[in-house]
Amino acid sequence: MKYKINYWGQQGVKLKRFKLLLFTSIFSGLIFLLISSRLPAETWKAREMRLAWEQAALRFGPLKLQPAIFIREAGYDTNIYYQPQPVSDFWLTAGPALNSYLMVKRKIIVHFFESPQYVFFLKTKRERTWNNYFNGDVSLSLNRILLTVGGSLNRARERWNTEIDIRPLRKEESGFISLLYQKSYRFSFELNLRKINYNYESIEYGNINIHDRLSHLENYLSGKMYYRLNPRIQFFLEGEWGSYDFTSPNSLGDSRSRTLYSGFEFSPAGRIRGQIRIGYKKFETLSPGMPDFKGLVGDTSVSWEIMRPVTLRGSFRRDVNFSVWYDNPFYLGTSWSAGGSFYFLRRRFRLDYTFSPIRNNYPLPSSPGSETRLDRYILNSVGLYYRIKKNIGLGLLAGSWKRRMNVLNWNADRKFIGLDLTYDF
Repeated sequence: MKYKINYWGQQGVKLKRFKLLLFTSIFSGLIFLLISSRLPAETWKAREMRLAWEQAALRFGPLKLQPAIFIREAGYDTNIYYQPQPVSDFWLTAGPALNSYLMVKRKIIVHFFESPQYVFFLKTKRERTWNNYFNGDVSLSLNRILLTVGGSLNRARERWNTEIDIRPLRKEESGFISLLYQKSYRFSFELNLRKINYNYESIEYGNINIHDRLSHLENYLSGKMYYRLNPRIQFFLEGEWGSYDFTSPNSLGDSRSRTLYSGFEFSPAGRIRGQIRIGYKKFETLSPGMPDFKGLVGDTSVSWEIMRPVTLRGSFRRDVNFSVWYDNPFYLGTSWSAGGSFYFLRRRFRLDYTFSPIRNNYPLPSSPGSETRLDRYILNSVGLYYRIKKNIGLGLLAGSWKRRMNVLNWNADRKFIGLDLTYDF
């Protein structure tokens, strides 16, 4: 253990110096290109920020505001803890949200988002809580260059993944700096540095303390190349380096990763929206004897309006997730979904259906000679939505959820029905 700490401490110092040198070199090179070239008015990302500022509802000089009020999942759940012995309750999540934008001479763009949300349970009083989500960023637009600095501060009690059935409180603090250089209409390049600190409350889950097992710091360095095929489709190639440093010295999660992604981003104004992002990850744990992962990962979500009343939707997500299960440092979560939306009566009504299977694969058994854990989930949901006005929508959502596990006999079922109301001013 002493060898591991000294080795990675030395490597960490070298890596920080390397990242600083790399960032400084790229930034200096882009400044040189900026000075020595004929420049377009703004980058494509700065244009997207400006359009968001222009479309906000309320204006006070250069300041624009986009407020909203929403009620989510106001209904009945037959199994709020997702366990074999179900506990049912009525619950809802409600609160305001505010996007604010400040534009200064089309060069400085400031954006903040704030949303306090109250989670109410009728009978299960200990689950009542206030969640708060805040993020913001400041961008400097210099023709071919867009420099952005931002961060977030979130405090929420939620069910964070499919492994943990309780809702532990988590504080999330993050910061990032990104530099986008648009060489031409088709080519652009982006460098991003990001840090996220996850701090969970100290609460027991089985015989595991959630804070000691999951609280950690993540660091990322990524580079991305974009190639614009047409005004609404961009191809990208992305490389990402990540490190994961856990708070507890006894944690098994300390690790690093290298990932290469490729895919397409689609404009929200087109018939195809979202992104296709598929990659290959090498995930290495630093604790002796712990397993590693090499293989396919993805973060894809796409909708396609194949004709005016019909939209098809699909998603694919696969990645490493940190685990609290015995000596497993992680599990591999894989999910996909398929569904569609049908609009009728002059697009005032929309009928949705979604089918989604999920698999969680664990690399190590709980004891020698036993099976490795495999969780399977099936989600079916249907929704009917009514647009009362252009900025007011009301929806009725119902569905079923099933979990089957090959160990512990921890199978569970739940059904839910609820209302969603959204009001964007």
